[in-house]
Amino acid sequence: MVAGGIPAIPGCMLQWGKFSQDSQPNPPMKRSFLLFFTSAFAFAQTPAPSPSTPAAQPAPSTQAAPSTSQLKPRGPAAVAKQDPNRVVATVNGQKVTAGEALKLLQAVPQNELQQIQQKGGGLPSALQQIFLMQHLSTLAAQQHLDQSEPLKTQLQFNKENMLAQAYINQVSEKANPSAQDVKAFYDQHPQEFQEAKLSAIIVNFTPTGAKAAPNTPGARSEEQAKAKADELVKKIRGGANFAEVAKSDSDHKASADKGGQLGTYSPDKLPKEISEPLFKLKTGEITDPVREASGFYILKLESLDKKTFEQSQADIVTQLKSQEVRKVIDQTNAQYQVQVQDTDFFGLPGTTSPNTPSLNRPSPGQPKAPAGKSQNSVR
Repeated sequence: MVAGGIPAIPGCMLQWGKFSQDSQPNPPMKRSFLLFFTSAFAFAQTPAPSPSTPAAQPAPSTQAAPSTSQLKPRGPAAVAKQDPNRVVATVNGQKVTAGEALKLLQAVPQNELQQIQQKGGGLPSALQQIFLMQHLSTLAAQQHLDQSEPLKTQLQFNKENMLAQAYINQVSEKANPSAQDVKAFYDQHPQEFQEAKLSAIIVNFTPTGAKAAPNTPGARSEEQAKAKADELVKKIRGGANFAEVAKSDSDHKASADKGGQLGTYSPDKLPKEISEPLFKLKTGEITDPVREASGFYILKLESLDKKTFEQSQADIVTQLKSQEVRKVIDQTNAQYQVQVQDTDFFGLPGTTSPNTPSLNRPSPGQPKAPAGKSQNSVR
């Protein structure tokens, strides 16, 4: 938690060993697309009419607007759907059909495809880089670089990682919560669908060991910040207007200018130490100072509402699917608990026997560490 407001807790998407119940698994993993070159393509533009020569005005059309069936398809997916065998480009003398081009472009991660298009050249530039990547990959394979370490192991790891993600995606897709399950979840977890509109006064302090510039918000010790926060709570509970106190005393300028208003949050979007006291308040009440990493928060519950079932239905389906994925991961992960046999190898604290081989004290037949390097420096 930083003093810049109450941040939402980002859901950890499923990425090799991590999972959050409030998120969906990742879409099928795609290969990383290497941007070898940034190419800018100049497109000819039709020159504007000369000022001395007025542009000709088109004659009024007497034809009816074309029907939907007469509209010309545009874009890779539309063109490939109409005619996948239509030649859309030529690369190094090789004809590329709409179906082939679409398949290649779909393999590029969406964010990287957008980056290429933003830099200029659009989809032709992306297609060019795909063919360049394929060519260099072929040259590497011809030299058997894919059989050398560590690349060989890295390629195998990437393959296994992608297949594992594909399996998890399949588990999620097959999970199909019934309408009864979705409604039951909503009824049994009413607190998860509450939404609190809150305001806050934030009193910063400088954490131990850190330095803050003098005469700036936060240039105070934790004890000083706590004393100020306690005094502000006493002042507000004594009748002072919360919004006015926020404007004059909160160290978070963005919210202070608005009387401390931070917005609307559900419990899962707030840290536990914030949500627990906040959702116990009655409308208009404030919390005692809540300590965070670099500040104390005085929270006010402005209003409390509950999302309707219709508003929550899609999120519940996602959460129930996520629970099924979590169950599969937990059941499988239990089979692969690592029992450490050598704390030296894993860099864990433990007792090392004087006879335990190391790079400085190798077992018979093994080379010693290069001169000048200590055992600790190579572990």
